[in-house]
Amino acid sequence: MRKISLVSIMLLVALVGSVNAQSSEKYQALFIYNFTRYIEWPSANSSEFTIGVLGKSSVYNELITIAEGRKVGAQTIKVKKFASAAEINNCHIVFISSDASSQIAALSSSAPGKNTLIITERYGLISKGAGINFIEEDGKQKFQMSRSNLQKTGLKVNNQLVSLATVVD
Repeated sequence: MRKISLVSIMLLVALVGSVNAQSSEKYQALFIYNFTRYIEWPSANSSEFTIGVLGKSSVYNELITIAEGRKVGAQTIKVKKFASAAEINNCHIVFISSDASSQIAALSSSAPGKNTLIITERYGLISKGAGINFIEEDGKQKFQMSRSNLQKTGLKVNNQLVSLATVVD
């Protein structure tokens, strides 16, 4: 696993504890970027680290801004927008917006063994195959995590990230 700095951990803890609903898309994008520091993808052979956004969400625009000039390891971050799960291929992370949540079954059935982290934002989607699901509790942005769904995709999660999540399995 990559060495994780204390500053990164403190930033993520601060985000978990202080996000309000009005800026959830911005914080979701920050969370998604920071997840790349705590998760290990075994298929890191390409020159690009691809983050896909399925559906209509301003998370896409926020990710474009955050990704500019940044890397995951040695890989340049590429953010792509998709209208349907059938279009998605070779993404490291796929964020499924709430308006496209009905497409999770199509995506999660093809995800095992592909090293793709599926992130959602609607309650109940962990049981449908999401590895991480954003939730709001007491006006704060938080996230649920399914260790078993992440293991099925071959991803290794740092225990420090697990400790910040609500683990649901």
